[in-house]
Amino acid sequence: MSWAIAVAIAVLAHTAQDPLPASPVTAARLFGDRLQIGGQVSVLADALPRLDAVELRPQAAVEAAVRLPGPWRARFEGFAEALVADRGNRVTDAAFRVREAWIEAAGARADVRVGYGRLAWGRLDEIQPSDVINPIDASRFLFDGRSAARLAVAFVRGRVFASEGVTIEGVIAPVFRRGVFDELDEASSPFNLTRDLVLPAETALVTSNVDRRAPKTTLRNVAGGARISATVGRVDLAVGAFRGWDGFGMLSFEPVSFVAPAVVGTLVETFPRFTMVAGDFETVIGDWALRGEAALFTEKTFAGGSVSGFVRGRALDAGVGFDHGSAGLRVFASVLVHRQWSEADASIDRTDVTLVGSVERQFGRERYLARVFGAVTPDDRSGFVRGLVVWKARDDVTVDVSAAAFVGTGEITLGRFHGRDFILTRLRYHW
Repeated sequence: MSWAIAVAIAVLAHTAQDPLPASPVTAARLFGDRLQIGGQVSVLADALPRLDAVELRPQAAVEAAVRLPGPWRARFEGFAEALVADRGNRVTDAAFRVREAWIEAAGARADVRVGYGRLAWGRLDEIQPSDVINPIDASRFLFDGRSAARLAVAFVRGRVFASEGVTIEGVIAPVFRRGVFDELDEASSPFNLTRDLVLPAETALVTSNVDRRAPKTTLRNVAGGARISATVGRVDLAVGAFRGWDGFGMLSFEPVSFVAPAVVGTLVETFPRFTMVAGDFETVIGDWALRGEAALFTEKTFAGGSVSGFVRGRALDAGVGFDHGSAGLRVFASVLVHRQWSEADASIDRTDVTLVGSVERQFGRERYLARVFGAVTPDDRSGFVRGLVVWKARDDVTVDVSAAAFVGTGEITLGRFHGRDFILTRLRYHW
């Protein structure tokens, strides 16, 4: 299940990114040359008509960047968010989250960053197969894009600038953090795919809660990797490797007792190890940007098809795409390929191709933006379409309205979100 969720969310999230953001510099207030503070307040209202769900999500966020004496600098970014929803019954929740809280020492030839935050690998727009350091929040991915959806992790990152065009990067993430379908009352979230799970006949659950067995924080369970990036002529290249844990785990049914005529048990979620090697490139030719990326998972775990339980295998996620922009018009298109196989269970072998594309245009002196996006996985007979209109009422105020529909009922990628069509509107104030 985990790879299908990740690919589906990645494809859909391309359209969710705020197309008219206020830049960090213009949206922030400067206090001397050492302190910069900014933030935003927003209210998002969304509805999923086919699930009879209506949600209101107010949020307030603040960010601060501090330049300390010498080579030191620090950053903090956090937000408070609330939920008032009708998800079949009334649901309320609230939380305070930290996205960034780190300190960094930077020199001319190297830097080291320690703390809590997000680190992005990969090159493709919003669809980055090698972006595996941070787990994701699925609902935020759909609403706000990949950048906002990355969940912060504890990390140590070091970089060495070997030459003007070559950078060597190493990352260690010692504490596991799982991905979520929704940070606010996940169990009732309409985007929670585990709610679609159908148990075999003559089985029953002791509780609807999932027993999550996350990797313990030990030296043996540390996640980490390295990446080398370089510029050769007009082409930016990178290769890397990472060994970590799947953010979305594997579900299994664990029997506890037998109460005629049913077997009673619990749902258990475990998070397998993965090992990835990856590469990417990017180049610009006039108004055209060309990007490609591939991630080979040499160690991956899948739910068995002809074999009970889980099986070890391999997977390849790759994509190539372009975007072209001029005079307020931007066109994007890419092809994504997922390939998986296992010597232990040939029934899970499969190759899936997903086609994505969008057209967007700014008008009214860049105060308005309209976008249409589509994605389709032909073999799965599933697809997705979304329309978005954004109005920049003032330099610090934006209003956006969006409607999205999932087509088809496939078992992978886009088809897994069937029935979760949504509409949303959001008012956002940057300060």
